[in-house]
Amino acid sequence: MHRADVIGSLPARSAACWQAVGMRHLFLDFFGTLVDYSDSRAGQGYTDTHASMLALGATGAEHETATAWLQAFHQLNDEATDDMREFSMEELSRRAIVRLLGREPDAAEIADGAASNMADWERGVVLIPGMAQTLQELSQSFTLTIVSNTHSASVVPRQLGAMGAAGSISHIVTSLEVGYRKPHPAIYQAALELAEAKAEQVIFVGDTWDADFDGPRAQGMEAVLVHPDARDGVPETRRVTSVLELPDLLAFRYPSTRPLGTRGAA
Repeated sequence: MHRADVIGSLPARSAACWQAVGMRHLFLDFFGTLVDYSDSRAGQGYTDTHASMLALGATGAEHETATAWLQAFHQLNDEATDDMREFSMEELSRRAIVRLLGREPDAAEIADGAASNMADWERGVVLIPGMAQTLQELSQSFTLTIVSNTHSASVVPRQLGAMGAAGSISHIVTSLEVGYRKPHPAIYQAALELAEAKAEQVIFVGDTWDADFDGPRAQGMEAVLVHPDARDGVPETRRVTSVLELPDLLAFRYPSTRPLGTRGAA
């Protein structure tokens, strides 16, 4: 069954209820939702990272640099699993340098390592054609807030600028700045406070079940999962294969949120 068939079969009273709710905020995940990327650190290049390590005195090959950084990353990530505290690129850089060089780096060395590794990682971020236009369209009806797990506070604004979508986004909330990553309740509450929104006014959109679908719903928000395939527990009216489909889905579910110029249009 196609999504259009599912939507068309919903009772009219459901659409009326959704209209009355007053949904006016979209909280959007970033990586994997608004841009494509590889979530495997093993798959990224380490050209800049290795060059910065050589400048600090490393003598090994690039694969040794990659191994040291990967081991440091996985150690920090494992430590964050239980309490969901976020770690920074600077913490990662320090641990990787200690592993590679066997000494404590100074602040400048840590910063250089963090910047070079982030540059390597960002080369794997792929912009999605049409996304900037879609966000601009959504921003006519909703206040858009990015809520992203990230080890760097600057990467999301930088990528939004590259996308040409910075003007469509009202707020950015990152796990690094909050101190906790999704699905910890603290990051959702921080986003609600910054956007001056109530949970019942928010639709959360993202590609990860725990962080972007189940977690927001536990805080009283609605959620839409971005996923190419159907999933148990996710109605077709709460799933899109891409954010590019979101305006059409939301226009059906919340007709009152359509821009005034498009209401009643065929």
